[in-house]
Amino acid sequence: MIAYNQAEKAVQSVTQHVVHAADQLQLHGFDRYYNAMVGTYVSGIYKSLPYSTFAHLTNRAQTPLTSVEQAVMYTTLYGKSHFDRFNSVIAQIMGKNKRTEAVTRTINIVDYGCGQAIASLALLSYLEKYVNCESFTLNFHLIEPSQTTLNLAVLLVTKMSSRIAANVTIHPYHKDLECFLKEDSEVLGAADYSMHLFSNVLDIAEVQQQIPRLCEYLHSIEGKQMVIAVGPQYSNNYQGLQQLKCSLSDVTVKQDVADFSVESEIYSVMRNHWKHEHSYGVMMGLCFKNISTASQTAFAA
Repeated sequence: MIAYNQAEKAVQSVTQHVVHAADQLQLHGFDRYYNAMVGTYVSGIYKSLPYSTFAHLTNRAQTPLTSVEQAVMYTTLYGKSHFDRFNSVIAQIMGKNKRTEAVTRTINIVDYGCGQAIASLALLSYLEKYVNCESFTLNFHLIEPSQTTLNLAVLLVTKMSSRIAANVTIHPYHKDLECFLKEDSEVLGAADYSMHLFSNVLDIAEVQQQIPRLCEYLHSIEGKQMVIAVGPQYSNNYQGLQQLKCSLSDVTVKQDVADFSVESEIYSVMRNHWKHEHSYGVMMGLCFKNISTASQTAFAA
């Protein structure tokens, strides 16, 4: 009983640290959030969850995370490099010209296999820096099979959204891509744009199996669509990006499948110190416009 109480207190302590880190995100942005999560890891998680154990339990972060401690470990290992990669790609695809004019826009953002919603956080960071969002409505759809990670994703998007003036709604889906496509194909409402974010998911075999169905879904959404896909520089990522691009029709390639790198200041759990390194990735950006069924019928007539 004593051991159980001690473990429960330890979990509560880690959770409190994570909430504090989320507050840092709200107040100061992603870098401070990352630093706070590293601080949580260094304060004790490294003792109870060494890298070898984390790698075994999560298949090197390829299976859904099951605890807050694992989420902190994941962020410490990969969070900064993932954020910097996606942030860099969004800026390349969408440009760095500041849009100061207030325009009314409704945008759906679908974050597939969102994890801790790092892709969505990078998008929000971009909007904060470059776009006047005071007349924006942003509808975030976060899809994630890990309930622990999804809870954190909702918290982080909520905190980061408060840094911009947009009207934000968050829709969480505790399920994998297959279940989402089967059960939630009608969830997106009318919008000026729908953005589809894929961060470190298109290399997963189960996701690649769903790409034909995914492309049917993407073409079923009315209006203008943008696909932004980013992942580490692995052969499976090239395969997933190429498969997605070839399975979609009538697309404009904003950024073809290509290598890139960004510089990141990250904490090395192996060497127990900060290091400055290049994070290598592969990226793709696609745009297309779907015509509504009513419009197609009228055109055919």
